[in-house]
Amino acid sequence: MGTAIVVLILAAIVGAIVHSLVKAHKRGEHPACGGDCGSCGGNCGCR
Repeated sequence: MGTAIVVLILAAIVGAIVHSLVKAHKRGEHPACGGDCGSCGGNCGCR
């Protein structure tokens, strides 16, 4: 039972991280570019 709870908590954390990254990408931000794809020249793969 304890293992299932830990797995659910970790899945929720990973889901929240993925959701945050998808939202940032839709706003035109990318973590590899320092948060601004306009300043990286396309070298980080966000274009």
